[in-house]
Amino acid sequence: MASLLVDVFMPGSGKTYEFRLDGSMLVSEATAQIIARIREAEKDAFLIDLATAILSDIHISARLKPELSLYAAGVKSGHRLILL
Repeated sequence: MASLLVDVFMPGSGKTYEFRLDGSMLVSEATAQIIARIREAEKDAFLIDLATAILSDIHISARLKPELSLYAAGVKSGHRLILL
């Protein structure tokens, strides 16, 4: 497992969270893991719907395709992602 260290910003809350993710995991899996960890950390204070959540990378200015791995989507350590 080669891990990536990324920041995830949630514009609705104005908060940024740091995550270590496996670069070979699918974007859809990473999104689910990120949402679960944020819900846990915030004690379910934020209502985030996995079915409509969008993970984007500001370094490549694009929405990440859920069926690609993080590596294939171009995500690298140090990238800042946005969860909408």
